Amino acid sequence: MKKLGIIGGLGPMATAYFMQRIIELTDAASDQENIEMVVYNCPSIPDRTGYILGRNKENPLPKILELAHELERQNVDYIAIPCITAHYFHPDIAKAVFVPVGNGIKETAEYLVSAGVKKVGIMATDGTVQMHLFDSVFKDFDIQCVYPDVECQKLVMSIIYDDVKAGRRVNMEEFYTVKEQLFEAGAEVIILGCTELSILKRDYEVGPRVLDIIDVLAADCVNKCAVARPECQSLITN
Repeated sequence: MKKLGIIGGLGPMATAYFMQRIIELTDAASDQENIEMVVYNCPSIPDRTGYILGRNKENPLPKILELAHELERQNVDYIAIPCITAHYFHPDIAKAVFVPVGNGIKETAEYLVSAGVKKVGIMATDGTVQMHLFDSVFKDFDIQCVYPDVECQKLVMSIIYDDVKAGRRVNMEEFYTVKEQLFEAGAEVIILGCTELSILKRDYEVGPRVLDIIDVLAADCVNKCAVARPECQSLITN
């Protein structure tokens, strides 16, 4: 059994749910067959979107690297970061440590290829969208990305920051408005491309043809560190 390291707190609720999904997707008949995890839940890491878009000057990378090195000292076999916007820094993190660092965006692309999906709608933070984090990877897999229009992207950001991160109830009509706009743009599947949006799937009915990137991240960790349940092959909602 391999040991998993998690750089968490980005945000805290998403990290807790990520751990839950890892446990649920592990084919374990006893406590001992579950994955040993070392988790650093560090919500003090500066906001990733704010830094990427130049709204604040505090760089989150030094703290993320500090945690990655600490996980390396804990002899973990694999590192996961349940924050998609933080994948902007993935090349720097991966180069800084000898331990493999999971890439949730690449894993999502590989899953979509296996499912025969060619066009997806992306719900994510402004930072993820404007830095083309999905496009830059998905183009190598011949997967086309479509995004919400300006007004719908504002709804996505409001759901992430004003509702989920603030611990408030989500207005799901806003979610369905964005989802419908992406389907009308030709998306076959909607990607919940921010781990805060994963809380929607946990707490609300998101409807069919939705792929939660936290499920992809969790399945990847299970496949790398333990034995996976069959559900790891069926992550798109019906």
